[in-house]
Amino acid sequence: MIRFVGLLRGVNVGGHNKLPMASLRDALDKTSFQSITTYIQTGNIVFSSKLEEAECEQIISEVLKSDFDLEAPVIVREQSYFETVLKANPFKTRTIDNSKSMSFGFLSEIPAQDKITVVEQMSSDLETFKIVDDVLYFYCGISLADTKFTNTWFEKKLGVISTMRNYNTTLKLTQL
Repeated sequence: MIRFVGLLRGVNVGGHNKLPMASLRDALDKTSFQSITTYIQTGNIVFSSKLEEAECEQIISEVLKSDFDLEAPVIVREQSYFETVLKANPFKTRTIDNSKSMSFGFLSEIPAQDKITVVEQMSSDLETFKIVDDVLYFYCGISLADTKFTNTWFEKKLGVISTMRNYNTTLKLTQL
């Protein structure tokens, strides 16, 4: 059995795509997943399975559609992947001083290099980001409410699905 983390894009945010986590756990209990837990209301699922990531994504997507009439992008990665992401954080020094400013964009796939280059050129001292493989590291030195670099902005520019998690949530997902 492998421990996985499933990330749902855009659930329970701003009153849209309402999805009670207790109901989601109950629905996923009827699948082959084991030791299912959720973390906060924004669509973080930790579970064990013998399946591959893509198969887990498909099962979660099917449960969302059949049980909740909800279509939301799903990204599944092995739990150990999140530990690797935290260790590889190119902004570790800044994160130590202010972890609330650090976010990670988990991408559905590795974007095209030309798109990565264009996006990274927009990085500044206050809003610093770097894309490594299928992860967007984003240190936002201003309020996230004030930045133009939203998850949707990154998705459009990179041409891939992205779901953002802050540092503390990402750390917690390695511990569940």
